[in-house]
Amino acid sequence: MEKVHDKENFYKIYDWAGSDRSKLPWAHDEPTLFLRDIVAQRGKPGKALDIGCGAGTDSMYLAGEGWDVTSLDFMPAALEMTCARAAAAGLELTTIEADVTEWEPTDKFDLVLDHGLLHNMNPDRYPLYRERVMRAVADDGEFVILHWLKRTPDEPQSEIGPTRVSREEIQRFFAPELKERFFAVEEIGGLTKSVGASMAQGYYWFKRASSVEERVQDEVSSGVERAVRGK
Repeated sequence: MEKVHDKENFYKIYDWAGSDRSKLPWAHDEPTLFLRDIVAQRGKPGKALDIGCGAGTDSMYLAGEGWDVTSLDFMPAALEMTCARAAAAGLELTTIEADVTEWEPTDKFDLVLDHGLLHNMNPDRYPLYRERVMRAVADDGEFVILHWLKRTPDEPQSEIGPTRVSREEIQRFFAPELKERFFAVEEIGGLTKSVGASMAQGYYWFKRASSVEERVQDEVSSGVERAVRGK
């Protein structure tokens, strides 16, 4: 199965797209779902980390709302696009060229965002990814992630494209430190055969558990739920 997360493939895609970000398969013009809600709920700007920032749409939105934004990507072309767009809009942000699984966070962020990075990653990198996210999300911080959704247990993976994972698997992956607040699904059809006739994107809004007691309670509740399902 061919995967787009190989760095060589990313270079090919960015070379093909040139300066036209609309050609990027992951390009989007609107902020990722839940970002507007977080900005409104928090009331005042905070520190945000956009991991796998791509062409910078989410970074641009948050910077425009007054947030202190750090945009991280391992592709120089992605950061060049983001910087060019920010400069044209008169916005300031910090960029970091790095693989998130090798990056060493030195700050805590009120919001960490992943618009489609994890689902493009080799599974052997998952533990390193998770460890970096947990180090970056501040106490009482938010984490938003977009991940292709496995809608049924027997839904196959596509020949190409991101990995599909169930909602429950995502919840378990980030537990107990991060607790899901909201979840939404976007169905997309009319795709190529190699991707599948249709797919679904899952949007997750997590909140960092605010105390050890809350994390322990979540673990106990999860254990009880698993025990009940097993009867």
